[in-house]
Amino acid sequence: MSAAELASQLSGVKDNSLLIANKYISGPLILDGTQRPITPVTFKVEFRDCEFTDDVVVRKVDFGQSVILQRVKFDKRLTLEHIHVKGDLQLENVQAGETIKLNQSQVDEDVRIKDPVTTGLQIETLTTNNLIVSLGKNSFSTLDFVHLTAGRLSLSAAADAIAKINQLDLSNVNLKETLALQNLDIQAVIAEGLTVAKRALFLPVTTIRKRLDLTSADFGSFEWRFAGPVQFPEKLEINGATFGSLAIVRVPSTAAAKSANEVSRLRADRKDYGLAFLERAEYFEPAYSSYESSLKTRGQSDKADAVYFAMRDRRRYTEFRDASTFWQKTVAGFNYVIGFGHKWLFGYGRGWVYPLIWSVLFVIAGAFIFRTEHMQKVDEQSPRNFSSIWYSLDIFVPVLSLGVARDWHPRQEHRLLQFYSKFLSLIGLIFISAMLGALTGTLK
Repeated sequence: MSAAELASQLSGVKDNSLLIANKYISGPLILDGTQRPITPVTFKVEFRDCEFTDDVVVRKVDFGQSVILQRVKFDKRLTLEHIHVKGDLQLENVQAGETIKLNQSQVDEDVRIKDPVTTGLQIETLTTNNLIVSLGKNSFSTLDFVHLTAGRLSLSAAADAIAKINQLDLSNVNLKETLALQNLDIQAVIAEGLTVAKRALFLPVTTIRKRLDLTSADFGSFEWRFAGPVQFPEKLEINGATFGSLAIVRVPSTAAAKSANEVSRLRADRKDYGLAFLERAEYFEPAYSSYESSLKTRGQSDKADAVYFAMRDRRRYTEFRDASTFWQKTVAGFNYVIGFGHKWLFGYGRGWVYPLIWSVLFVIAGAFIFRTEHMQKVDEQSPRNFSSIWYSLDIFVPVLSLGVARDWHPRQEHRLLQFYSKFLSLIGLIFISAMLGALTGTLK
């Protein structure tokens, strides 16, 4: 069959559908509505077990029902542009000598692509209900879904295989529901401006080796599951990204799902991979804040505090690193020292253990400093004996009255001890207030 005969059949169909099977179609098939108007195809079009020997280009054509290609081979290129399909568009076991292109088109129902054999897919500015792509066991140079608008995008390989992809482009994709990637080995994912209203799921086994660019992406939730060791890409970019919630988790592999040892080992793994994910990227504080808030919402306050610590550490380091002028370096250096002290003295107001440790150290130091021979009684008639540890504790805790500090004080000639007693009282007020604030959460 020639391409001209096929075009004649398309224009002369009287029934509700056209099925062309087991045909060898020679010559280029060009249906270009930009050159001359094409009558809308009102019937269902289906090709099975056919081969096109030359280019197939369909532009600006309306299809009133579904278009289905099953086990169809295109020796050269398949290009669909500015088409409107009011049903489904299905490409199953389609082979093409060049990248399959589906650009600037609208499919009212679903686009389903299964086991394509081609160098790549270019599906730009497509509007559809759902885009479901099953890659089988094949490898691809590029998968381009730029400016896709859909409810759901599902991209996966066969259950027992891993599809290799050099670059996956999800830039400015807008999904009203979910994004799901599974059984993929990808070198680079470009997802600048990606919007996923509900859930983005990277399911086992999804590996991104070189680069993951989520610049200005917006996720209702982002979850990446690893069956085995967690492997992040070499370069991770999240500047401007929004994560409603973030979860990076390890799960049992399929073979070990029922193994009690495997489950116990994963449960014992306390590492926060969500924090590791953020630390792999360039510093972007809103991502830390968002992750901290989501952990608090889930009742994981200790993990939330750890995220806050990491955020403050990276903030002062990044400010100092990025300062360019002498004055900026000076201010950043001062802030770095202050921040360092704030962490190790007061735990950024989040950790009560830090001020407690310092309190104990100051009290013990006082026990060695305030010796009996350097002290004298306020009232010689007082029967109370001197104890350096109790005296140090009595001064350090403002609301505590053990009576030792009332009956004893340093001798006049030991002015340094007099100064230290006042200093100890002041520092005690500060550290105890910080500890109580961290315990009650009033400083958070």
